[in-house]
Amino acid sequence: MIKIHCKNCATEYEVELCANFMTFCPNCNSYNFMECEYGYGPVAPCKIYHGDSEIGMINYDTEDRMKYRIDMDSFNVHRILNKRYLEALHESRDMVTDFLNSKE
Repeated sequence: MIKIHCKNCATEYEVELCANFMTFCPNCNSYNFMECEYGYGPVAPCKIYHGDSEIGMINYDTEDRMKYRIDMDSFNVHRILNKRYLEALHESRDMVTDFLNSKE
């Protein structure tokens, strides 16, 4: 486990430490942290956490492994991403931010 401190509201939470993940604050919904193997290995699969809850996953598309997809069952999101590699994670970060802020 790794402890994350929200840079926006100082909320603390823990997530599972793994090769690729990004976190969003459960209190203010802001993006906080991303750990990935960019430059050293694959950036997917990448877990998406809202606080200590895993809310999604970025992975390779099953039909075209040159593309990435984001799946978030809680938001009924299952999409092919437009960008690749690290840029696909950034695209996903922006998408998750929009969904979390529209949830309020």
